[in-house]
Amino acid sequence: MKVLKFIGVLIILIIGFFLIAGLIMPKEFSNREDVIINKPQEQVFNYVKHLKNQNNYGTWNLMDPEIKQTYEGEDAAVGFTVFWESDDWQVGKGNQKIMAIEVGKSMTTEIAIDDYGEPMTAKISTESIGKSKTKVTWQNEGVMNYPFNTINLFIDMGDDFEEGLENLKEILEAQETIVYDNELNHLITKYEKSGENLFQTIKDLSEKQLKFKSTDSTWSIGQCADHIIKTEIALTKMLTNALTEAKQTSRDSIQLTDMEVVEYITNREQKAKAPKTIEGENTYERAQSILEDFNANREVFEGLIENYSSEKLRKQVVQSPAGFVDAYQFLLFTNGHTQRHIAQIEEIKTHVDFPQ
Repeated sequence: MKVLKFIGVLIILIIGFFLIAGLIMPKEFSNREDVIINKPQEQVFNYVKHLKNQNNYGTWNLMDPEIKQTYEGEDAAVGFTVFWESDDWQVGKGNQKIMAIEVGKSMTTEIAIDDYGEPMTAKISTESIGKSKTKVTWQNEGVMNYPFNTINLFIDMGDDFEEGLENLKEILEAQETIVYDNELNHLITKYEKSGENLFQTIKDLSEKQLKFKSTDSTWSIGQCADHIIKTEIALTKMLTNALTEAKQTSRDSIQLTDMEVVEYITNREQKAKAPKTIEGENTYERAQSILEDFNANREVFEGLIENYSSEKLRKQVVQSPAGFVDAYQFLLFTNGHTQRHIAQIEEIKTHVDFPQ
């Protein structure tokens, strides 16, 4: 009987300790760890920007081989979300969503773990510190509600980050070093930025906002987005056919510089009527549907440039709405067209009658 009484008192004392410790301990937490990886920054960033790759190096991801995961969206793009569920109490159940990407530099995510309070923010950054040498920083911050904040007495997330970064270093340094085409990277960066701009511009819009028209003769945001998607599909097909046929046209027929091509299409004072086949229709009800259709075609673009260097793109001359350009300029034109109509969407949102 005395033993049971002793055990009961001990349990009460332990529970009391945790409850009191939780009141004293801060709810806020933050961790930060670094590692040097002997690979170019582009190669490192192109690996860590894919959230699914954390399954290969993240300590929590590796804790439970039986973890169940589902995905929503396109990996390496803002909005992509991983949902997980595990019987291991250290892993639990929750989701991680890409909130922001600074192209070539960093990815910020939001992590929500069931019953653990407010979502935390995590960021993984890359910094070039020399030829084929990159500093990677992994950090997080957040708030853990009482009494769960006492877990910080026993779990050091910094140790997990350190272990994860060492795993990442081992994986990347075992890879063959990739030599990057800087001009092609410049083009890819422009496409990634326009995709991010479109996402940030429309992600929270309602059906009413998507279909708002200031006059009968003007386009809605939904129509602008539909036109962007249809145009990118049409121009991508046009370029794919031109590259496949590989007809030889002299570069002497090219009259515009890269900058002039971009200025030609992004100058909204220069009006042009869209052909019927790519006119925007006012049918979208959800911003998510727009982004899914947009990203689906961007995957085709990614597949296209995987097969061509900037040198090969420069050699192929094609006909465009701006006249003869090389294939690289054609892609600049296509992306410039998207930026042009993103600017139009931003303008619509500032209209005095735009729904709030």
